[in-house]
Amino acid sequence: MEVGDKDLLNPNVMRDNMHDWVVANENTAKVLAGKGYHYQFVFARNAGHTDGMVKRQTLPEALNGCGKITSRKPNS
Repeated sequence: MEVGDKDLLNPNVMRDNMHDWVVANENTAKVLAGKGYHYQFVFARNAGHTDGMVKRQTLPEALNGCGKITSRKPNS
């Protein structure tokens, strides 16, 4: 998964812990890691939503990794 620092940028002056795409993706990564899933988290600076330059740089490796993953590792 990838998130850019300008991804769906919505300056949230209310600070209600909602509407922050970066924080939402960071929290999702923590949950995936806690459950033992294999994942890749990319934080891209100066990148917006579905940024073409980021996709060109990260998609090939991400797709290559998909072929190596058959299941999640069991939790102990």
